Amino acid sequence: HAPGVAFMEMQFYPPGWAEWPPGVSCDPTKWCAALNIDSLSEDPVTGQVLNSTCAARTGLEYVNFAFITHDGVPIAPPNPVDATFSTFNPVGNSDVSFFNSGDQLSVALADTTHGLGINITDSTHPGQSGFMVASAANNFGMVQFAPTGATCNNIPYDFHPMYSTSSEATRVQWAAHSYNIAFSDEIGHFDFCGNVQTRGTCGKSEGLAGDTEPSDKDDTVCFPAGSLGALVQTSGCIGTNSGFDGMPYQNVWPDGNANHPAPVDFSSPLTGGSNYDRLAFETDLPRIEVKGVGGANNCNRTTGTGCINPPLSDDGTPAAFYPFYSTAAGGSNACTWVIGNQIPFNPTNAPYPIYTTNSFGGSSAAEYGPLYRSTYLSFPAGPTFTTSSRYNNFHNGLTTNPCSG
Repeated sequence: HAPGVAFMEMQFYPPGWAEWPPGVSCDPTKWCAALNIDSLSEDPVTGQVLNSTCAARTGLEYVNFAFITHDGVPIAPPNPVDATFSTFNPVGNSDVSFFNSGDQLSVALADTTHGLGINITDSTHPGQSGFMVASAANNFGMVQFAPTGATCNNIPYDFHPMYSTSSEATRVQWAAHSYNIAFSDEIGHFDFCGNVQTRGTCGKSEGLAGDTEPSDKDDTVCFPAGSLGALVQTSGCIGTNSGFDGMPYQNVWPDGNANHPAPVDFSSPLTGGSNYDRLAFETDLPRIEVKGVGGANNCNRTTGTGCINPPLSDDGTPAAFYPFYSTAAGGSNACTWVIGNQIPFNPTNAPYPIYTTNSFGGSSAAEYGPLYRSTYLSFPAGPTFTTSSRYNNFHNGLTTNPCSG
């Protein structure tokens, strides 16, 4: 019932490391943000995919990408057919919206006449605010589906929300996650590297001081310590850390320790000024724990056998840490959300004015709950729309929203 469904991610990129493109930072000290819309060029009935010539240019799962700007005009074409190097290069562009760590932002998503509109208002520094509309006028578009031949054409397109409400049924059927309106801290993309090779791979060793080991196949997309724009002078890799041993899986998350970072705190999403009445915690660990992807995990997503939380590192032992969400008090809202570890109440610790009020079990295993089966179209499905079911997530649905702020 949802042909052509795509998913949108409003992404924020942290400062201080290798710059876009192909790094992840826009500035040595400031954050930036971009509107991403992911689509899939595959016929769900016949299994046909986009021709190889065009797919090599855009990808089968292609992305419309635009940095948030002050005037709402993309810095270069967002659609994947016409995108250029400039599409992904915000460095030094005065029209791109940059934000400071510690700023209070309001992110508003709303349908407009010509597509989904994103407004980011920086109440701390209003001049840094920006917006973007996913419209044909802004050069957003679909890749014309051509399974044969070698054509690669953009169809100008206004991307509108597919659903007017949100529920467990309003999901993207080809995506691993089951969520719809969500906040996600996308982790698993950094590990230290002892010797970055010229082709962006890691030689010698990986890991933080005191826990180094020989580099392995998940050490990819690596940058040396002196990368352009890097305020933090360290070498590392941002490929998928399927060995679950990189920095995101160490116990260095916000927990009240002054040597650890302060948390990102965010309020519950609202629709029409009101809270959603229920929510769920979810992590797609099973999708990454598949045998052959890396590490020591061997998850059978059909039966659920071998799918565990926390995951195993590539040493065969449980990952040192896996972050979880908590509600907190004392922040910018009467009730706010944070991700990391539990933060104890400490009124004298100025960097941590907030503290945990509910950690939902206090561990990733307790919070994210049991394995969760989702139904997908089989590719090719055939004329009867054959489906299959998989365990791609751990999922814990709550009947009420515990944080109404």
